[in-house]
Amino acid sequence: MARTLAVLFGFCLIAVNSAAWGQQQSQNNDSAMELLDSSMDNLLPIKGQRFRIDPNVDEITLLFFREPESAPLIIIKPDGSKWYDSDYPVDKVTWYTDPNFDMVKIVNPDAGPWQVAGRVDENNKAVVVSEIRFEAEPLPSQLFENEQLKVEGVLYNGEERVDTARFRETVLLDVLFVSSNNPDFDNFGASATRVAEFADNGRAYDEQQGDGVFTGRFSLEVVPGEYIPTYQLQTPLYERSFEDKAVVVEHQPITFDFALAEERGQDNTLEVSVDQSLVKPETVAVNGQVSYPNGEERRFSVTQMESFPHDIPLVNLAYGKHLVELTVFATSQQGREFEMKLDDLSFISVEPVVEPTAEELAEQARQEAERKAELERQRQQAEERQLMINLVVVVVINLILVAGAVFLVWWKRRQKTSKTKKAD
Repeated sequence: MARTLAVLFGFCLIAVNSAAWGQQQSQNNDSAMELLDSSMDNLLPIKGQRFRIDPNVDEITLLFFREPESAPLIIIKPDGSKWYDSDYPVDKVTWYTDPNFDMVKIVNPDAGPWQVAGRVDENNKAVVVSEIRFEAEPLPSQLFENEQLKVEGVLYNGEERVDTARFRETVLLDVLFVSSNNPDFDNFGASATRVAEFADNGRAYDEQQGDGVFTGRFSLEVVPGEYIPTYQLQTPLYERSFEDKAVVVEHQPITFDFALAEERGQDNTLEVSVDQSLVKPETVAVNGQVSYPNGEERRFSVTQMESFPHDIPLVNLAYGKHLVELTVFATSQQGREFEMKLDDLSFISVEPVVEPTAEELAEQARQEAERKAELERQRQQAEERQLMINLVVVVVINLILVAGAVFLVWWKRRQKTSKTKKAD
């Protein structure tokens, strides 16, 4: 069942709230509203961009694409008065201006001929839009955690597909996964997650810019569980949302682990495991890239795995933190081809500690014994030197003391002899 989102807009986007107005349009192509292109001069403000509004119109939204970076348009009412993007009745007009377009919503517009003046993009002619809807491919009922999924959708004007290249400038198409809050699943109470944005810009998965086919790349980096896909369509003046039927995101069916080398010269290993109740094991293929601590990068690819767990060798170039990115391709047991993207894997390798042999242990013991013996010899030599120094010091001190005593005895005797001679 295709998803349908309705929003009113276009080069001249017209929203009509009256059923009589819609019937009158189908009966008479010249009634209700006409847009007539007159001659254009891109060097001067364009005059003569006319359109007629029928008295039965309750609301109208106009979208005009301008030449890039040109000034906002001027709207000329049937009575000749003018509205500017900075001067208009705010009680009945909502005006959004962008460097490349103007979008104006008018409530209860005056009936009669209207005009716009400004540098309108002549490559995007006026289009009368009755209803714009977005139809996207249905999502599979079973999805997988970390799956990457390409989904396309098309914008329609009534029954006609909209192919206006400038159209994408005014549209944002986002997809949210909202938890169903089913207590039987792990995502109970989880916050809403933006999983995709549809674009018609010719980039990434989108094949051609401006062809009206919008492409979204779903990145299901969510907690496994039951979700309600919610499509949000936004323009500067409108926002619409649509809830699709619930889908179940299964746990990641192909898992990876790392086994580190225990000896020098060995490779590290990436171990691949498969939940065969969800995936056909013979269909698994892996492309990967390893960023090494020394700045090098190596790519690898494995397309055949005969049994699981399957070991993929990773060349051991350096020790430290390794960053690993993986793209995984497989087929589910339901027969659906799917792709997973894992870009946040890492591991840290540490240089292995080599256990010494018996001979090495004996040599280490011998060297340790020699080292201790040498230290003991040096200690003894130091003690002997210190003992000799102490002995010399004692001898010198004793000699000094003896010499001092002899000198003192001699000095006293000399003094005594001198006194005796003086007495005689």
